[in-house]
Amino acid sequence: MPGAKERNTTRRSRSWLIVAIGLVAVFLALPWLVRALLWRWEQSPVLRGRQLAAAQGCFTCHLPDGGTEIPNPGSRWGTVPRFRAGNAMMYASNRDEVEQFIRFGAPRVWLDDSAARARLASQPLRMPAYGDRLSDQQIADLVAYATAAEGVDLPAGDPADAERIAAGRSLARARGCTSCHGVEGSGGLPNPGSLGGFIPGFRGRNFRDLVRDRAEFDEWVRTGTSSRLAKNPLVRMFWRRQTIAMPAYREALEDQELDQLWAWITAVRTESPAP
Repeated sequence: MPGAKERNTTRRSRSWLIVAIGLVAVFLALPWLVRALLWRWEQSPVLRGRQLAAAQGCFTCHLPDGGTEIPNPGSRWGTVPRFRAGNAMMYASNRDEVEQFIRFGAPRVWLDDSAARARLASQPLRMPAYGDRLSDQQIADLVAYATAAEGVDLPAGDPADAERIAAGRSLARARGCTSCHGVEGSGGLPNPGSLGGFIPGFRGRNFRDLVRDRAEFDEWVRTGTSSRLAKNPLVRMFWRRQTIAMPAYREALEDQELDQLWAWITAVRTESPAP
């Protein structure tokens, strides 16, 4: 039988083996943990709403391939309304009516009108009622996404700055900012090779880490990078690996346009404060 000294040596060897296995497991899990944390920091009602819309099949009808609205004979306008087409006011005049569409399949004013009910019954494609399928929080997230996609309301901000906020939103859409940074700056669109695996938006906590102030925002837009973050070798490594990089607009944007974009982003962040 082994002596006490040999048994102690065996125990120590096993302990070191367990520690080594644990360290390897942590090392292998670290990238996943970092991405999970960054994704959690990115969350906002608009981003959750977009994810839910995709999961519930909303894009099947409201964001069809090719961008052409699906014909719907007998409906009010002859087609199924498409997200981001800017025609929400033809169907819903405010956020409450958007919620009623999601919850009941149509606004109450339509459901209370016999002619409108007959029209709804005659059309081949009918909006489902999600009121019994989704929670109130999920419906609120869908409303946040749908109203943001359609620009139903300006993001909450200083009322005295409404003109600059509206101009900034229009500019962000016209210049393609929201194509990468998400509807109303909600972020979360894929970017293989990047640290988090997605393009950050303006609403979540990740933006606060990337853009500390207005001067750094201007630097990002003008040069496509941040001199502060470029000093970090780990950041530089992921910048080299990522598929989609921030473009450098240099003199393609005027100072006034940067003011408008910053006003809009500030309003968006006021509406969805970072966790």
